[in-house]
Amino acid sequence: MTRSSSALQVLPQSTEQRVEPPLDRGRLLTPAQVAAELFNDSVSTAWVRRNVPHKVVLGHSTVRWYAGDVQAWISTLRAS
Repeated sequence: MTRSSSALQVLPQSTEQRVEPPLDRGRLLTPAQVAAELFNDSVSTAWVRRNVPHKVVLGHSTVRWYAGDVQAWISTLRAS
């Protein structure tokens, strides 16, 4: 039997590295939730899609925002 080039190779174990958990950015929100919860329904969902940065594109027409990212962006607008 010959060994193919796709044979599984076992790599030596390197020194242990501690991986920090990701930052808690809050819940993922729909455009309607961003408009309702963070803008008190003062903007439309279309406005949210066009103007709020840091959106997470999940599919062709599916976008979400982390609540923490939107709140941080809103606080920069108030500081200006």
